[in-house]
Amino acid sequence: MEPNRERYRRLPGRRKGFLFGSTVWLGSDHLLLVKSARFREEYKRFYFRDVQAIVTASAPRFHISTRSLPIAALWFWLLTFVISMDGRFHLALAWIPWVVFAALVIAWVYLSAARSCRTRIYTAVSSDELPSLYRTWTARRFLRKVEPYLTQAQGALEGDWADAVEERQVGPLPEGRVGLNLPGAAAPLPPLAPSLRTARTPVSFLFIGSMCLGGLADLLTLPARANVGRWVLLSFLLLQVVAAVAVLVQSYVGKLVPSLRNLAIVALVSIGVWYYVALAGASFVVAYENARSQHPTLVPMQTQNFAGYPLSRETAGGMGLLLGLVGAILVLRGGPAADEKVSFNV
Repeated sequence: MEPNRERYRRLPGRRKGFLFGSTVWLGSDHLLLVKSARFREEYKRFYFRDVQAIVTASAPRFHISTRSLPIAALWFWLLTFVISMDGRFHLALAWIPWVVFAALVIAWVYLSAARSCRTRIYTAVSSDELPSLYRTWTARRFLRKVEPYLTQAQGALEGDWADAVEERQVGPLPEGRVGLNLPGAAAPLPPLAPSLRTARTPVSFLFIGSMCLGGLADLLTLPARANVGRWVLLSFLLLQVVAAVAVLVQSYVGKLVPSLRNLAIVALVSIGVWYYVALAGASFVVAYENARSQHPTLVPMQTQNFAGYPLSRETAGGMGLLLGLVGAILVLRGGPAADEKVSFNV
């Protein structure tokens, strides 16, 4: 490790669009704004002593990020699952995907219109927008993180700040200049506050419990009838999907460690892959049986019963139990997470 290499830590807020992205990083004496456009990245530094203001104003921001892709995939999986059910169950549950779709759209519109903002950072010679701070709660967390460093570098203004700023030097004195100096300007910057992320929350326990119990239930009900095993499997799968989405939400708001977020993503991807592989396998079985039968239309097999096949239930049970055990290890090891550290040269 080079002794003079700058160490950066990512601050709250991340914009991940399909073409453009943006983050803000905390350095030893400056903020680093990173803007990306796929294969190109732009960097700009804002030294603590030069920052005059960080302004946040409410504004509608109808932003669609890459996080919407897994949500759309889950909704499509739910729609396909309902369509593939038996006729009577399909008629009874056909409204669920569209109610979920309407709820997602309403939530997105509400957050975009009522809980969004624009944030700009001002210096004596520039005014730049911080695209990663487009939600009000993220902007508040960002300001709480940055304010101690700006105060340490420039000092705190007491009383009427508009009058005080005219009478005192902002930031440390440039070399060779005579003027007002601020007490403590040369003092070292305060250390970063410890992270509040943890692995032990009710949502994480629900997620790990649903994976472990679902896997055990699937394996223990293998000798049972296909209809019983199918409903046990599908019930636990629905609970696991809901719990995994809740884990992603808690990780996004800064309550859960990244390891559980990654495990939830792996679980959702595994469930999706299992679903389509099992459905494809059931289709091949039906096609094979129809090819052997002299009366294909009379073959009493339906692809929507794929969840009742022992191999499907056994695969899903083993997958859920394995992921549940991994999650249990993460929870047992889980305490407060270490702050995210990234090193690079700029």
